[in-house]
Amino acid sequence: MLSNNNTSLTEENPINNTTFEPRYYFSDGENWSPKLWNNKLWYIIAEANVSFNKDIFWKVVERWTNEVHLVIPPIERVEIMSDIENEAYQESIHDELSANINPVRSIKRKLIPKRKNKDEELEELVEYYMDEYSNENRVIYTPIISNSKEHSQENIPFYYPKVFSFSYVYREYNNDSDMDCQSQISIEIIPLQTVQFTDKMKYAFRQLFKKLYKWCQNTSMGYEKRVHHDLLIPKELYKETYQRLKNKYATDLVRNWTEKTDPAKFVFEDIAIASCGNGLLTFLLSSEGYTGVGIDLRKRKIWDKFIEKGANLIEEAVQPNLITYPDTDWIIGNHADELVPWIPIIASKSSSFTKLMVIPCCFYSLSGSKYTFPNQVITSGKYKAYQEYIQDIINKCGFITEIDWLRIPSTKNVVLVGRKRRVNDFKDQIDQLILDAGSVIIRK
Repeated sequence: MLSNNNTSLTEENPINNTTFEPRYYFSDGENWSPKLWNNKLWYIIAEANVSFNKDIFWKVVERWTNEVHLVIPPIERVEIMSDIENEAYQESIHDELSANINPVRSIKRKLIPKRKNKDEELEELVEYYMDEYSNENRVIYTPIISNSKEHSQENIPFYYPKVFSFSYVYREYNNDSDMDCQSQISIEIIPLQTVQFTDKMKYAFRQLFKKLYKWCQNTSMGYEKRVHHDLLIPKELYKETYQRLKNKYATDLVRNWTEKTDPAKFVFEDIAIASCGNGLLTFLLSSEGYTGVGIDLRKRKIWDKFIEKGANLIEEAVQPNLITYPDTDWIIGNHADELVPWIPIIASKSSSFTKLMVIPCCFYSLSGSKYTFPNQVITSGKYKAYQEYIQDIINKCGFITEIDWLRIPSTKNVVLVGRKRRVNDFKDQIDQLILDAGSVIIRK
């Protein structure tokens, strides 16, 4: 499927040093003639030798079937409309030219795009084939175009390949084969009226093929994701909320951004945070009906626009060892810099029901100076070590720390949340933290 994701795989796969040597056929040549399979003409547009087995291939295909957004970024989710498993493989009649093979599984699904007001939904037929005669495993994707529309490029959404059908294929070869490698993967297509590849289509199929190889190779090596998102908020709820806020606010915010900073970064980042301490986050939350205040040492140019629309933004210095917010449900530290380590203390002192959310960013200690990692053994980088420092403060303030990884365009995307508290009295520990920090005045 088409993907605008720039994820790429170098020719030398870093996972296990297996060389990825794809062969692409986007123009006339000896490999460009169509091949008959199951009474249909298919064109091979990409193929490569591989070392993993068919079980790995099917494991990746199955995940892509249910999580199509991993392959097509413009898609928000997939809705399975029907899923029919046929009986075990049935004997098929083969000859050198044709076959009559039934799928072992037929899935009808609907692709739901993120931009619901611009992009159309698309129904699609997904068929699994396991041809034991030729040791071939194949999944075929066919867009379902309504009877009133012609099966042409104009009637296929931009995010979908402009073909009649396309297929991922895994072939195993017998041990007595003359080939050096015993397995291959390929992408095959049934074109529309003519076979024409634009540069965009070539790029998309190349990236897709690399992704298929990479996923299969990583799966075969037992690869597991280092970071797991959506631990605190259900993924579907987050994605739906993010898309709703993006459609509602993003265009106007980017167009009228008055700061020198990059609007593409801050607008979409704060919309992502709001979906789960600057003026934009306060504006977004207040616009959604939440009562609150945003505090910063320096007023920003864009504040006037936010204040006109109801955001409560205050320009003032904060003395964190003295201040509390007793009627506050949540204290959120977003780009809070020197205030990051103070957020748990302020939340704990404010009330018994005040909760906290903080995104560790720049490395500051409670004293307001740069954190130098005293008495810490750094094994996984300074950012991880700083998270541990903030977690320790959260724990000493009596909170149970919860961790998640935000879907924001930043490498510093860990959020620490304190929603629950332990029953012990942590006043002495909090007082000691404040005593160690001394008297400080900090912005934000």
